[in-house]
Amino acid sequence: MNYTKYSGYFLIGTGVIHSIIGVLLGWPTLVSMHESGWLASTIVNGEMAFNREAILWFLTLGAFWIVFGLCLQKMIDQGFIPPKSLGWGFIVIAAVLIIIVPVSGAYFFLIQGTLILMPSKNEDLGAAETMT
Repeated sequence: MNYTKYSGYFLIGTGVIHSIIGVLLGWPTLVSMHESGWLASTIVNGEMAFNREAILWFLTLGAFWIVFGLCLQKMIDQGFIPPKSLGWGFIVIAAVLIIIVPVSGAYFFLIQGTLILMPSKNEDLGAAETMT
């Protein structure tokens, strides 16, 4: 089976899982931000509250993966073959993260990169890597 054609969906799933974990683990921080009124709620007593900044960026990254996955899947559905550099990029990022944080979701990006590098049916037939 050609899993490359589902790369966008896998990336969306990664973003959804990332966001759910962020909400679950960051719930107390999100509640305190809500109690602060959201506006400039990452600044407490004139200083950056790292836990608030971290959860904000964690959830933003999850949303980014979802949007990137939607975009990637739309392009794949239109005949675009993801460039190998995207797959290698995911693998390199995953490798660095796995070394630094071995118990993490970085393995999802290792899998994602590998799927992108797998030859698609179109590549097997010698199709160009351009969008029609």
